Amino acid sequence: MLHLHTIDILNILNGTKRDMILKKAASVIIAVIFLPKVKEINTPPVDTTGEVQACIKKLMTAYPGKFIGATDNAVIWYDNTKMVFDDGTRNKSFKTLLDSADLEDQVCAMSYPRDDFSAPKKYNDPGRIRYEPFFRKMYGNTEKEVRANLIEITWLPKSVNQKIRVSKINGVADKLKKISEELDNYPEFTKYLKKPGGTFIWRTISGTNRLSTHCFGITIDINIDFSNYWQWDNATWKTKGEQIDLTYKNRIPAKIVEIFEKYGFIWGGKWYHYDTMHFEYRPELL
Repeated sequence: MLHLHTIDILNILNGTKRDMILKKAASVIIAVIFLPKVKEINTPPVDTTGEVQACIKKLMTAYPGKFIGATDNAVIWYDNTKMVFDDGTRNKSFKTLLDSADLEDQVCAMSYPRDDFSAPKKYNDPGRIRYEPFFRKMYGNTEKEVRANLIEITWLPKSVNQKIRVSKINGVADKLKKISEELDNYPEFTKYLKKPGGTFIWRTISGTNRLSTHCFGITIDINIDFSNYWQWDNATWKTKGEQIDLTYKNRIPAKIVEIFEKYGFIWGGKWYHYDTMHFEYRPELL
């Protein structure tokens, strides 16, 4: 069998063809030399460990006494129960954040604009992103368990004098008493605060299968007569859902909101899908 090496083939060819082949070979070599480095194409994934740890610290600081420690990606509750913090999924859609949030999403997916009372940007709903197992673990897994931790307080004793029931866990009831006493010093606010729409009630959020924070006794709705809710103000929400384009509406004075926020309660009026009667205890966002 005849074996020919590359040099033998080149010697057989005439000069013109040989020169053409050599030029093509040289161009290939040059192209290979100047190819981008592989590491510039296949960059490693971003390390988010530092971000996760910062969010864990934020959560633990907001709920003193409820956690005894943390790992790289879990918080350890007072009874040594571990709860995974970050499920590793990135770039979640707005719907996924609402329906399938993890604890990291709850704490850090959206920033709550404490000092900003402008109309929220589309899909910016800080506080609506909730990891339900966290609330069940904190305040009670069932309606019966939550009820066992409810206590009765008087809402605005000087001007309204109405009994409401809220959770004693995390001092929610005590904080709401302080809010009530402070708001009672502003008679011009009474019309917004009387006839509260509700505190504890075991129910799902309208149009969803998700539990409302009213289930856990950490939420109060103030007078609905002076409140705005995105679904009430937009008849087409049932067909368009969360994707609806909204025009922000609000009648609640900023001072009322500031007093609630001072004690760890966020306001639904700072959501794109606004709910201006709604205040819930969420200190991890403040």
